[in-house]
Amino acid sequence: MPDNEDKLLCDAVARNSGAVLSLPSAGMLRHCKSRFLGEQQDGLLVEAPSDQTALVNTLIAAKQDIVIAFKSGIHKVAFATFIINPIPQWQVSETSMVDALLLAKPQKVETLQRRAYYRARVPRESIYRARVWRIAEYAIMRDVPLRSQEVRCELRDLSVGGIGVRFATKDGTPPKISTTDRLRIEIIASDQSIVLEGRMREPRKHADGAAILAGVAFKKLEDNLDGRRALAQLTRIVGELQREELRQNRMGLAPTA
Repeated sequence: MPDNEDKLLCDAVARNSGAVLSLPSAGMLRHCKSRFLGEQQDGLLVEAPSDQTALVNTLIAAKQDIVIAFKSGIHKVAFATFIINPIPQWQVSETSMVDALLLAKPQKVETLQRRAYYRARVPRESIYRARVWRIAEYAIMRDVPLRSQEVRCELRDLSVGGIGVRFATKDGTPPKISTTDRLRIEIIASDQSIVLEGRMREPRKHADGAAILAGVAFKKLEDNLDGRRALAQLTRIVGELQREELRQNRMGLAPTA
């Protein structure tokens, strides 16, 4: 397998990183939390899911492939393999033992890039909102666009790389916006406003059939004073939203976005 993927897997095993085992069962997959325990000459060791002993034995007898996935930095790494045999009471430390599974070393490891930016949820009652306009390719971003160019939207989440929004019209007709449109995005709070350029990613229909849910990716900020200022403002806003999200999670409050 390629050197980079080999290194990601070796690092995960060395750190005893967490992993998810996806075990096929009756045409579906059972996802079980696990972790890497180490490496042997003939395979990799992972912690066995405590409540799937019968399924594991069935998969071993059939030599049926399972899938292992884990996270490494901005990457999600996954590979298919099969279980060679269970190893009861594998000694993790001087005082700890767990049931383990010996897996065959994979022939191929695949990586998928995860989101490079944290996406903070924006509650409906938040002071932050967004406005979006469709503008011409030659339009100057700082100029105020026409009211007719605005596409009504509800801000759902925010990162320093883009926003997640719900586009909808007052009369329930489909919003007039496409992935080819150049967009002027304004992030607004009570005491500040950030103007950015972006484009909508592939949208999907909302459950109501008329509105659409979409991500809007910001154009890369230029490395000048205005770009650095905008990045600093976005970073601060996302940090505030993230702290509030964590606070509500600790209090057991349901999301309101």
